[in-house]
Amino acid sequence: MTAVVPHHELPYLDTHTTQFLDDPNGALGTGQSRLRMAAGRSGTEVFSYDTARELFRDSRITPRTPQVFLDKGLDGGPIMDYLVDGNLNLTWAEVHDRLRPIMVRGFRANRIAESRQFIRELADELIDDLLTRDHCDIVADFSHHLSIQVISRFIGIPREDVPEFDQATVELRLLGQEPFWPGVPRLERALETVRDYSERIVAQRRRKPEADFISDLIEARESTDRISEAELVWNIAGVLLAGHDTTRYQLASCVRAVVAAGEWETLRDRPGLVPAAVNEAMRLHPATPRQVKVVGEDLTIESRQFRKGDLITLNLAAAGRDPAVFPGPDRLDLHRTEPLFDIGFGYGAHYCLGFAVAKAEMEEALTLLTQRLRDVSIDGPIELKPGGVIAGPEVVPLRYRSRP
Repeated sequence: MTAVVPHHELPYLDTHTTQFLDDPNGALGTGQSRLRMAAGRSGTEVFSYDTARELFRDSRITPRTPQVFLDKGLDGGPIMDYLVDGNLNLTWAEVHDRLRPIMVRGFRANRIAESRQFIRELADELIDDLLTRDHCDIVADFSHHLSIQVISRFIGIPREDVPEFDQATVELRLLGQEPFWPGVPRLERALETVRDYSERIVAQRRRKPEADFISDLIEARESTDRISEAELVWNIAGVLLAGHDTTRYQLASCVRAVVAAGEWETLRDRPGLVPAAVNEAMRLHPATPRQVKVVGEDLTIESRQFRKGDLITLNLAAAGRDPAVFPGPDRLDLHRTEPLFDIGFGYGAHYCLGFAVAKAEMEEALTLLTQRLRDVSIDGPIELKPGGVIAGPEVVPLRYRSRP
């Protein structure tokens, strides 16, 4: 019988570093002795894919709620307002269960299918600009703009309004950073900016409704009592916040991974492999490299004892490179067979609300980039922001030529 020991006796490993984000197995190992758990900044971290996947599905492991931030000493203000009224991943369970069905209707399949056309149009415009020169930073010059323009247009925000908040919407990652407090002033300013814009666009749509996501939410507000005015405003802000920074990082990581693997021309010749490239890039470089959960009742995980209220982190950056599950774990493999990495967008009731929009955006963008650019290479150091729950590349310099 395997002895059960307290989890607090685990070794400590700081995974909030650029080195770990870029090369988890360099710290964990790749053989039988690969580290499976460690103490970390945000609770006990789980590094094995199978265990992380199981815990996503374990009802005894729950998402964080505003209580975690109350315990940090946060008391009121725009951060708490956003957590309670506009963040489906971190709000109270009863609020999540009431609001999610309303929000899901805005992401219906026909609306997502129709979005692919304007995603291609927006991506083409940005690529036109890239081709006025032979080098770029794919984050600052492409993925930053495409991701905020796509989610804004998807929910019904005029293109000319985007500059009002597109710098604020990249600050959401500060919510998951440890230590938390140094980023609070910036995060509060960013949330106030996006909330204020959301209030204005709601007022405009009330005067002149349109066939869009925002008008759908206003109709739900006025025809039922299931969403409050504060929740209406903050959930529009929340979609903008969640839809920008994560996809901005993930799309840039897709480009980086394909170039580094030498598969650029493969995707140009076989665009049907683009979805596989996106999935592999999410496995290698997830924009949400960790999900912090709360233990809901006393339990044992991998022979370690956990008590109700303990924090446990599902480290997706490490889990996606688990050599016990993924042969050649550090290699982008366009022909990887089952099992495929399937936890990049979460799981179950807390599966990412906008996952289909994000996938459509990355697939269309990567298809067009490989069709229009050639001789693509990394043109200098890649700069990573290790972050907390959201992390990724801030700079990915590329050099390229136009494809005839």
